[in-house]
Amino acid sequence: MIIENTGSLARDHLANERTFLAWLRTGITLMGVGVALVKFDAIISGFLFAFIGIIFILSSMNRFFEVMSSLNEGNFIINSKCIIIISIMSIILILLAFLIIYIENSVI
Repeated sequence: MIIENTGSLARDHLANERTFLAWLRTGITLMGVGVALVKFDAIISGFLFAFIGIIFILSSMNRFFEVMSSLNEGNFIINSKCIIIISIMSIILILLAFLIIYIENSVI
């Protein structure tokens, strides 16, 4: 859905940048969790968390540039599908990572 942007262009660009940085921090945090898990010998789970972090960073970068060009055109794209997809995929991958951690620890 595309709506007309009637607000302050500078304010909207700054908000877009803050949103990108928040998603970037989330992605880096997930990658850090992945590194910590690898350090504690949960290799597969660590790679899953790092993979989720990379997906967060790439999708946030894509969304940042998409919104930036849309704001320059005087529009704003509402993107609820991306939020739903990333949320569901993250939940599934994190649950899978915890399942793998459980299996790895109960075997030893």
